[in-house]
Amino acid sequence: MTSERSVLSVNQLNQQADRLLRAELGSVWVEGEVSNLRRYASGHQYFSLKDEQASVSCTLFRGNARNASPFADGNRVVVFGRAGVYAARGQFQLVVERLESAGEGQLLLEFQRLKERLLAEGLFAAERKRALPRWVHRLGVITSPQGDVQHDIARTLARRFPLLLPFRLYPVAVQGAAAAPQLVQALELAGREHAVDVLILARGGGSLEDLWAFNEEAVARAIADCPIPVVTGIGHETDTTIADYVADLRASTPTAAAEAVSPDATVLNRQLADAAARLDRTLAERIRDRRRILESLNMRLQRAHPGRRVEQHLQRVDELQQRLQRAIHRLLDTRQARLRQLTLTLRVHSPAHRTLVLRSRLQQLRHRLLQARPSRLLQTQQRRLDGLRDRLKREVGHQLERQTTRLAVARGRLRALDPDAVLERGYSILLTRDRQVVRKAEPALQGEPLRARLASGALDLRVEAVHPADREGKPASDDA
Repeated sequence: MTSERSVLSVNQLNQQADRLLRAELGSVWVEGEVSNLRRYASGHQYFSLKDEQASVSCTLFRGNARNASPFADGNRVVVFGRAGVYAARGQFQLVVERLESAGEGQLLLEFQRLKERLLAEGLFAAERKRALPRWVHRLGVITSPQGDVQHDIARTLARRFPLLLPFRLYPVAVQGAAAAPQLVQALELAGREHAVDVLILARGGGSLEDLWAFNEEAVARAIADCPIPVVTGIGHETDTTIADYVADLRASTPTAAAEAVSPDATVLNRQLADAAARLDRTLAERIRDRRRILESLNMRLQRAHPGRRVEQHLQRVDELQQRLQRAIHRLLDTRQARLRQLTLTLRVHSPAHRTLVLRSRLQQLRHRLLQARPSRLLQTQQRRLDGLRDRLKREVGHQLERQTTRLAVARGRLRALDPDAVLERGYSILLTRDRQVVRKAEPALQGEPLRARLASGALDLRVEAVHPADREGKPASDDA
């Protein structure tokens, strides 16, 4: 039986070792002494980094070499790179991404510590940064009066927006031991004066040591406390300082900072021209609209001319006069018809006519009376009246008995609801000082004076203790 084996080529082995190192070790900082430095025309550099016990091969490619500090054989440096294996020779090496002198390494460590601490305090938070004013009218610049920075800013403003010239210069040292205190003083002075809308904090490029004043904690806190928005333009595009993180806006260079606070005059002129054209079009449209409105009002005025209205009113008067005459004629006709009806009615109800009608009625009644024999009718009606009298007596008796019974029942209910009857059974009514009835035992009553109304008389009491009720409404304790 043959067992299957996985066989690697040498290149595959070295590549797997390289991937393993990259995954497990990753990027590291290493400090050591440079030896066997070799520079090639391609811009790549190769050297060894050694200490007393060991050495490691290092490769610095051209893209990373441009940002590296100057170094030579024998220099002590700090490098940051990726550990791996050069597969062609199976050689362990460090691909360097950043190289600084050993002194810069210590500064970089201090930079990282301060950056992490201020980040934790929230000095870099986006929500605390202020937006720049849309239009800057007064500009302040904190920089060295001897360098080219102020001239670069002035040339940029003259090209883009000359109205910001001259700017307010706060002269300071931007390098050395005196730089940080002067930067703090300038920021505090600008905040007290409040003579500018925006501050530019700027200097030219340099090494980490040259820019260190802008990494001081005092400068960072002065920027954070400054009531005026601060724009930083420090060093080159690849340089980043603590001041850049704290500032309200970070520009890559002093020139970029000047561009950030100044509008482009060419763009503004084009915008103004566009706005003027839009304004002309808007005014022309408004004038046309107003002209149409004026013409409409003129036509309405002609239709509402007083002469025409008078003519219309005269015509209306004629119509009303005709309607009035017709109404008068209809009223006269109605009154005449009514008068004829009343005359006829009066004739019907005249005394002579009435006498004749009554005499005829009397004769008819006399005839009916003779036929009806009144004595027999009176006897019948008398018997009927006696029967109704007996029924009335019986009904009155029954009603009286029912009402008497209901009255007795109501008297008993009323007696049961009478508070005095309850008091007669040994109960009492408790009243507060303001004559309110006490219905529940509440903690607020403790120490309060009460009056107990009895069946006869009253007692003045004071609450010594309150016993709250249980879930069923009974006192929690019957011991009183």
